[in-house]
Amino acid sequence: MSDVTSNFTKSRTAAVASRISFRRRWTFRVLAVAVAWTMALLLAEIGLRLFVADTRPPYIYDEFTGTRLQPGHQFVFRSEGYSSNVINSRGLRDREHSLEKPAGTFRIAILGDSFSEAFQVSQDRTFWAVLERELQAMPDFSDQTVEVINFGVSGFGTIQEWQMLEHCARDYSPDLVLLAFLPGNDVRNNSRQLEPDHRRPFARLKDGELELDVSFRDDPMEKRFRELTWSACKDQAIRRSRVVHLVYRAVEDLRARKATAASIGAEEGGIENAVFAPPRNAVWIEAWQITDRVLEAIQKDSHAMGAKFVVVILNNAVEVHPDPEVTASLARKLGVSDLEEPQRQIIASGARHNFPVVRLLERMRDIARRDKVCFHGFPNTSPCAGHWNELGHETAGKLIAEDLSELLKDSFNGEP
Repeated sequence: MSDVTSNFTKSRTAAVASRISFRRRWTFRVLAVAVAWTMALLLAEIGLRLFVADTRPPYIYDEFTGTRLQPGHQFVFRSEGYSSNVINSRGLRDREHSLEKPAGTFRIAILGDSFSEAFQVSQDRTFWAVLERELQAMPDFSDQTVEVINFGVSGFGTIQEWQMLEHCARDYSPDLVLLAFLPGNDVRNNSRQLEPDHRRPFARLKDGELELDVSFRDDPMEKRFRELTWSACKDQAIRRSRVVHLVYRAVEDLRARKATAASIGAEEGGIENAVFAPPRNAVWIEAWQITDRVLEAIQKDSHAMGAKFVVVILNNAVEVHPDPEVTASLARKLGVSDLEEPQRQIIASGARHNFPVVRLLERMRDIARRDKVCFHGFPNTSPCAGHWNELGHETAGKLIAEDLSELLKDSFNGEP
């Protein structure tokens, strides 16, 4: 009996030992794989930092505008078009500019969004660089140095551009403030009801008066969102790790290409097509009212700092597509005769608040259809979609220069 018990005990002990050995082997294998992956990721991170240009996004938090460009950040932009960039020491996508305006200099401050930021093209190919060269070559500026400074940041709406003027651009003592208004999303950006990203300032009308809403700054829920959520953790990982950013960028580029391919024509990602129709509900009516009052505020603030104020209306791809049917298709879908409601709204604002409006739409549309060219789109994206390409920037810059030279001669005589 004792032999049986002894054998059973030995067998059980052997089984337990076998299980422990099995677990140890698997634990060792898992740890070995984990260490190998960690080392591989570490080596990949080091390799990317040493030998591959940085493509991580250059945006950081800002207490006035919600986001801004990170001063000194160097990176390559290649998801739509291509550019190699160094953000200047003041957080602008531009060369360095002294705060003090040199004698004999005519300064123009550009307020805008991603069309002004213009990472899709090289800095010297942007519309504001073209504008500077074109104005400088004109006889009227032969005795002055024209200096155009770009304050554009991707995702900005008119309210953020107003705050950029108040807290940054005014320090440069501009002679002219040129606001680049993009119909496709600027009005949406100004509405808390329409804009999904609330990490930005908004404005509201209270008893008929414009009131700035900066609750994004101190709302505990927004702070918690920034600090604790998956979105915030993801943003930090993308910003800090080249490997994570590379994977994220590849996935996002694939999604963007699929979305663009599925939306060739009238539908375009990031654009609020409802803006091309007259406002049909209280939310859109309020969004346009707020936009109008913010433009008035920028006009008054520009004049208070001794600067002239002009709005230039940019265009989205569907508005200047070389195929008229693409434009007509969206108009039919919206139940309107044309897509020029934003033009009418901004021109009316200019008339109410006494600021000039530069219109590019008709001239760029005519050129696109006459010459069968696309002002939007790149070889690494879809044609005739997205942001301006080099031709779009060059054409817009030259047209803006022509109109500004006439306005400065004919419309701005005397005090601003």
